[in-house]
Amino acid sequence: MTLKKTLLREEKELIGEIVQSNQIHGNMLVMADEIGSRFAGTPSEKKAQRYMVKRLREYGYRNAKAVPFTYNGWRRGPARLETVEPMRREFQAISLAMSPGGTVEAEVVDLGTGSPEEFQAVDPEKVKGKIVLCSSATSPTGKRVHRRTKYGWAVQYGAAGFIFMNHNPGQLPPTGSLRPSYRMGGEVPGVGVSLETGSHMLRLAGGRPLKVRISDGSRVIPDSESANIVAELPGATDEWIVVGGHYDGHDISQGAMDNLSGTAVTMEMARAFKPLEGKLRRGIRFMCFGCEEIGVTGSTCYVADHMDEVEKTAIMVNLELGGLSYREGEKHAALTVYQPRELKGYLERFLEEVDYPTTVEEGTSAASDHWPFYMQGVPAIYLHEEPSMRQMVEGRGWGHTTADTMDKVDPRNLVEGAVLLARLLLRLATQDEKIAERTPLDRIVAHLEKTGMRKTLEVEKKWHPESPR
Repeated sequence: MTLKKTLLREEKELIGEIVQSNQIHGNMLVMADEIGSRFAGTPSEKKAQRYMVKRLREYGYRNAKAVPFTYNGWRRGPARLETVEPMRREFQAISLAMSPGGTVEAEVVDLGTGSPEEFQAVDPEKVKGKIVLCSSATSPTGKRVHRRTKYGWAVQYGAAGFIFMNHNPGQLPPTGSLRPSYRMGGEVPGVGVSLETGSHMLRLAGGRPLKVRISDGSRVIPDSESANIVAELPGATDEWIVVGGHYDGHDISQGAMDNLSGTAVTMEMARAFKPLEGKLRRGIRFMCFGCEEIGVTGSTCYVADHMDEVEKTAIMVNLELGGLSYREGEKHAALTVYQPRELKGYLERFLEEVDYPTTVEEGTSAASDHWPFYMQGVPAIYLHEEPSMRQMVEGRGWGHTTADTMDKVDPRNLVEGAVLLARLLLRLATQDEKIAERTPLDRIVAHLEKTGMRKTLEVEKKWHPESPR
């Protein structure tokens, strides 16, 4: 683990380059303020792809390229939400990504936070044909349940529609995807509403049946094309370290924190590490994934299309840095190990060596770009913000709303995280010993069954261990 004395100078140069000459904030300003959301299928997505390839080539990566993939695209249409009973009133709503569109009129059933426990506590017949309303709040058991899980339960119970209410105030209807676009679109219309709108509707009902009409002009577009951005720094062996995060935001905002922050840090790693070409044992593949916001699609398609390279992947380091970039409050980087468990000790020894006090957790999550690598047994870790009570209470906070903009970003936090990441990558890329063992599929499946994640993945239509997509 201890960095070789011969590499101490390179480490100091890496740190100095990032601190003195970093381009994280500059790249973020261009991609957020000038280019826009970078959402799948929009003109800004294409502009962002061209910009990232151009910048990576300016950093010396002549191999930088956009690697295309196909998926089920989606176009947002106008959404309308009206209460029909006990009184007529129109409310603001926005379509949820991958909603199939259409019009549905039915009684609303309020299922609280939409956790599995709350669904399982009601008779499915009481949900069938109705419109499920649930909030983004942490569940009564203290767990954060993904929106796709809530929608999946609603569909499984026979709901005719879905309303997702923000639990944070501010007149901010949330967006987010309903199904994995690498496989399918949604089955029933879904819209997002603000806390104020959802609360208003429930107050108007006053305990009486609440009937609403949802009209959604959105549509799913099969055989759409997007691309992942890839730049490679070769090493002395055929092993690769994959490091990256997704560049797409949702089409209603700049997606500055989620996850332009991770993209900008990926590009900064590529820039800072380029002078080390020829000195690394393992190559580093810098990746900016597309279409993550619609079901972790870009990374899933990349793995599916490059299965011959999976066995050469020594580790996947996923960067979801929205919380780390948040301006309000002092933020520090933290790490989560997805697999194998032995990496926890490895990272704790690394943090002790570099004298950076933070947390290393173990976890399992299917909602980001490490997931398709994880399912192929690749060692996987995650860089993010240090857990806090605010995170538990606010959840995504500004994320997935119109308020995820550059004014919320503190570039100092990202520089600190980038320095820590650079020091870790240098060790991973140069150590002689194997980083970690791959995890066999039967052990992965057994773990997912034991933890209850298999059921969640089945509900989300993401359970397909026999194939990457």
